[in-house]
Amino acid sequence: MAELVSIAEFDNVNEAYVIKARLESEGIRCYLSNENLNSIFGASISFTQVKLQVNLNDSFKAMDILYEEQDPSESD
Repeated sequence: MAELVSIAEFDNVNEAYVIKARLESEGIRCYLSNENLNSIFGASISFTQVKLQVNLNDSFKAMDILYEEQDPSESD
């Protein structure tokens, strides 16, 4: 089995699903860790951040896509 790496963390599970769908549309298989804990406990508890994980071999491509999605006005 390939090694999974976390490439992003989210306080909101819905944000994680949006990014997961974007990456999967590019052919990158994604996994969410702690998604159920986030739904049960909510984002108010710090340990419940949802982690987006991908195969190590896909991590660079996935990070490129994530950076493309960022709003240029957010970068300083």
